[in-house]
Amino acid sequence: MRQIFIALAIISTLIGPVCAQTKSRPVPGFGAYSEITDPFEKPDANLRYKIIFDVAQAARTPGAVHQGLERVARMVNLLSHYGVTLRPGDIVVTLHGPAARTTLTEKAFAARFEGEANPNAELIRQLTVAGVSVRLCGQSMVAMGFARDELNPDVRVDVSAITTIGTLQMRGYSLIQD
Repeated sequence: MRQIFIALAIISTLIGPVCAQTKSRPVPGFGAYSEITDPFEKPDANLRYKIIFDVAQAARTPGAVHQGLERVARMVNLLSHYGVTLRPGDIVVTLHGPAARTTLTEKAFAARFEGEANPNAELIRQLTVAGVSVRLCGQSMVAMGFARDELNPDVRVDVSAITTIGTLQMRGYSLIQD
């Protein structure tokens, strides 16, 4: 009997990391992360995480998913992995400046950027399904000449990113900048 327990312990040690990587994630296909053995600090399932991601930079790699949105997906997936339950709206991403173009529909994006596909549309959809509130700075929308009917239906428009960030910080949200 003891040999069976030892064998099971060895097998679970070997397949544990594999199971962790294939575990269901709230944002599948995005937000990959690496398992860290015995981390000093890890997400606390007893805390309520309320976070604003301020995403303003242009995508580093044209035609690829925006690194700021990928980072949001990673956070959602990591929190879930460590047992943190997120409520809808606990994670907010506010897009402005050059990052605002990620909020366009496929059709609007292609029309404005020489037929290019918007690589962010599916990720924005999945983030929204996972409860993330995706926001566009209204000032950036106007400055870039975007009409509301050009926007991804999963994106909400705020007056401005700066007022949204300030308001949410006063409500207890922590800020992570791109």
